[in-house]
Amino acid sequence: MPDSASPAAPASPRQTPPKLVAVDLDGTVVDYHETKGVKPGGVPDSKPSRAVIDALQAVRDAGVPVAVVTGRAIWGAVRTADDLGLDEGFASASHGAGEYDLGSRAISHQATVDAATAVEALVASNPAVEFAVEWDLEGWWHTKGFRRDFPARWAGEITLEELVSRPAPRLVARVDSTNRYGGPERCPQAMRLAAGASLDAADYHVEVGYNGWVDIGPPGISKATGIARIAARYGVSSSDTVVFGDAHNDLTMFAWAGWAVAMGQAPPDVRAAADEVAPSVWEDGVAKVLARWF
Repeated sequence: MPDSASPAAPASPRQTPPKLVAVDLDGTVVDYHETKGVKPGGVPDSKPSRAVIDALQAVRDAGVPVAVVTGRAIWGAVRTADDLGLDEGFASASHGAGEYDLGSRAISHQATVDAATAVEALVASNPAVEFAVEWDLEGWWHTKGFRRDFPARWAGEITLEELVSRPAPRLVARVDSTNRYGGPERCPQAMRLAAGASLDAADYHVEVGYNGWVDIGPPGISKATGIARIAARYGVSSSDTVVFGDAHNDLTMFAWAGWAVAMGQAPPDVRAAADEVAPSVWEDGVAKVLARWF
């Protein structure tokens, strides 16, 4: 378990209720999905707690919308949004490249990227790299050696030629790694893969993850653009938006939002970038902060 010690809370935490609440998923409202036996008591937990579910319902009962903003693929985002009881509103997925209308049960926005040039550069960086790609709601299409060691919707195995044959909102490159999912630091093997590929930021947005994982998506797209799009749907400004997150891919939405809350177990630089540090995900930190307003 990452160190849950937190920097001191700010002297004057935000007291004005937000007009929009946005939550990351893994490490924020649910335990990291590959963590085994690290929750206090040794019980793995990939479902939101009753305290978090009730806290988000209290937000909605007050007339304030709740949004999901996650790096997960859309189908993974919807699964946990359903567990949270979110039957309306929007989920931003794939680091902002996809958006799903939870009420109409349909994709409401999707940006895509041509994967071919990225695949060529990543293979040149490390010939052992394997790939998966997200297409709509079908699930992960993946190359033969891609490790399927996490819960997901698996669409099937494809060749590299098939993988680059159509645009996608998200390409995943993965190499073997000794780093544990959930941190506390990004994977050094994945960092080397991304650095070696040197993908142009004008063509691709790159997110380096924990366990040998590198996400490649459309340029200029991030969790910040995802939550900004949702806020615009409601006519809510960034200053009236509160966001919760735990990882480096949350930093863009931390910078965008009027009030950013980091989870207590987040890496030190993520906590330092937040306006407030909540108790950890294992302590229902989201619920405890929301109770101040709702």
